Amino acid sequence: MRAIVVGAGKVGFNIAQMLSGEGHDVVIIEKDEERLQIVEDHLDIQTICGSGSNCGVLEEAGVRQARLFISVTEADELNMVACALAKQYGVPKTIARIRNPEYVESDRRISLSKMGIDLIINPERLTALEIIKLLENPEARDIEYFANGQIQMAELKIEDGFPMHGQKIHQYDSPGQFLIVAIIRNAQLIVPSGDDVIQPGDRVFIMARTKDMRQVEKLFLARRQPVIEYVVILGGGIIGYYLAQELERKNYIVKVIEKDRRNCKKFADRLDRTLVIKGDGTDIDLLMEENIGQADAFVAVTDDDKLNLLVCLIAKELGAKKTFVQIRRSDLIPLIDHVNVDKVISPRTFTAGSILRFIRRGEVSSVTLLGDSNAEMIELTIPIGAPVVNKALTDITLPKGTLVGAIMRGKQVIIPGGDDVIQVDDRLTLFTVPENVARIGQFFESRRGMRR
Repeated sequence: MRAIVVGAGKVGFNIAQMLSGEGHDVVIIEKDEERLQIVEDHLDIQTICGSGSNCGVLEEAGVRQARLFISVTEADELNMVACALAKQYGVPKTIARIRNPEYVESDRRISLSKMGIDLIINPERLTALEIIKLLENPEARDIEYFANGQIQMAELKIEDGFPMHGQKIHQYDSPGQFLIVAIIRNAQLIVPSGDDVIQPGDRVFIMARTKDMRQVEKLFLARRQPVIEYVVILGGGIIGYYLAQELERKNYIVKVIEKDRRNCKKFADRLDRTLVIKGDGTDIDLLMEENIGQADAFVAVTDDDKLNLLVCLIAKELGAKKTFVQIRRSDLIPLIDHVNVDKVISPRTFTAGSILRFIRRGEVSSVTLLGDSNAEMIELTIPIGAPVVNKALTDITLPKGTLVGAIMRGKQVIIPGGDDVIQVDDRLTLFTVPENVARIGQFFESRRGMRR
């Protein structure tokens, strides 16, 4: 599939890398020659220097042959125009990054659809909603739901003294069924067997019925996690606004620290119950005066990764119970495991997952990226004629690094064992590593001539 990406910033680079890695024919368009050079140095894809709103540039990129068009520049209006042009050239799927709340919070969405935009991506709003999910599940570093919320996947950081220390996975005695789909240890991804032993410092991805997860998590947690009610946000940008807005709706106590006077005024005008403080997040006296140490959660979402990390560390030292740090630079994310920060927020990962879900519509209903590992959870429905129908899992030789994490059969949720048999209309949640994505279809898609 030919895919055109307009904009070679962090989001555009990540999307191009992801699509190229899956074997798609990717072209990236960017006006900034320095950004384009970075793409050329790191990715084996075609690059064009120019504007996505220029018809000549689009034709040079092969827009008439493209099946997917994604515009993710910093300018909302450019993204909208570029998608409108691509649709006129006949591109079936168009995606525009639109950040301005005035566009995405109003009835203008209808008119955007008429302009030829099939999907609006708002990384800042996606990020805010993911943070809300994490605040509501303080035990986990990450949380995802599948099968209409009946299956949950939690990422947990293992600490010294956790209850199952030293035991093999198959020896775990749990009040509910669960499956460990992956372990990240020293930045390496491990697909575990029953004989593996989880170690302190591991990041563990667990699947269970949503109703069982609280009990299952007790096997992996060294201490009880606090309920979060009082949240302090560092950063008065778009993410900070969306986050404060959602927290207000859910009746959290919210405080925002922002050094720009104009942003402070915007927040104060738009929000009802959020306390907005003009100040520098690195001012320890200010943090102490505002009782930051009493916060249940401190969330740093400025545009400066280093500032976010520094102030989170200060807040933790002052006594904040949970700290959330936004990191945009992917090379910094693995380092966070070695410092005293509870959760890492990566807008590029949330954005990539949203785009994947849209691209893979059909039998695939959901795609979730696992943290910084690039592994995926894929939710799909088994059609008539799929090779796996009526076969037990032990008889299906899936690619190494792929496993079935859960089965939804009607209203029944199954955390599967080797003897479970796949049936037509089962809704499977699969774990897989990136290199296997292209091969998944040969197991779970219908054979030719066996359509519904």
